Amino acid sequence: MIPNRWVGVGLASALALGCGGAQDVGETTGGPLEEAPPEPAGPVSASGTEEARVTVGEAGGTLSLTNGARLEIPRGALAGDTEVALQVGADGRAFSDAERQRPLGPMINVNPAILAIEGTAFTVSIPEQPLPSGFEQSDLAFAMEEVDAEQRAIDTLGTQTRWQFYPVRVENGRFRAEIGGLPGHRLQFGVAR
Repeated sequence: MIPNRWVGVGLASALALGCGGAQDVGETTGGPLEEAPPEPAGPVSASGTEEARVTVGEAGGTLSLTNGARLEIPRGALAGDTEVALQVGADGRAFSDAERQRPLGPMINVNPAILAIEGTAFTVSIPEQPLPSGFEQSDLAFAMEEVDAEQRAIDTLGTQTRWQFYPVRVENGRFRAEIGGLPGHRLQFGVAR
């Protein structure tokens, strides 16, 4: 019978030690246990009705809203782990010239401001929608609200912004814009001539 003090040491070690042998436990078990290197984390994802929020790291990730808006962050696009939120944006007038512009899809917002590492880009997309009468696919635009670089500090509580338009492509039933940086303000797809 093996004494209780040997339970958990291993039968081969207990027998060797019980018979007067001087065998190291590591020799019979293959050596000390080494921790396996951590598995690389895969891309993260989050979805929500009003907001999708997740910490995105090296592997990238996708955030989506039930209104169809989606933000894709590719592997290696962010310098470090960053908590990113995709939200339904406050009402605004990105496409305010009723004669030459029309909004398509929801107003959305990405927080905080994020900048893609050189050679990568974020993709913002919404489901493809019918174009208003008189507009063509070449009129598609992605409007991004940015701080006006020429603003003057008249009121310390307000920040003057302006809308900048960027190209859009249609792919797999979605309007898609690839952007190297998102300033942390409102975004919207539309048409503009």
